[in-house]
Amino acid sequence: MQNAIRKLKEKNIFHNNSLVESEITKWWYDSPVQVKSTLIVKEMKNDHCICNEYREADGKAYKIRYLDITTIDGMKPDELAAVYGLGPKTERFYKRKLNEKYNK
Repeated sequence: MQNAIRKLKEKNIFHNNSLVESEITKWWYDSPVQVKSTLIVKEMKNDHCICNEYREADGKAYKIRYLDITTIDGMKPDELAAVYGLGPKTERFYKRKLNEKYNK
């Protein structure tokens, strides 16, 4: 997955202001809680990015490693890379062809 993210970054498909989904730690009643959240990328580094939580006014920045990103702009990184021809086709492409074959 990190290889797909690297290729998307090189081709400027994954860039600042992209929406990513990842788990972050928030505090609730003095206890840490893991929350899956949508984040907006503000700064990109070699192995991580700095993000702010989408639709949150506190402005707190989170350091998200590329390995922890589950989706980029609503798609899994491997599938997004396959759409742009930057990686191997995923299982999703083959399912579509089978559905077209049997639905005729």
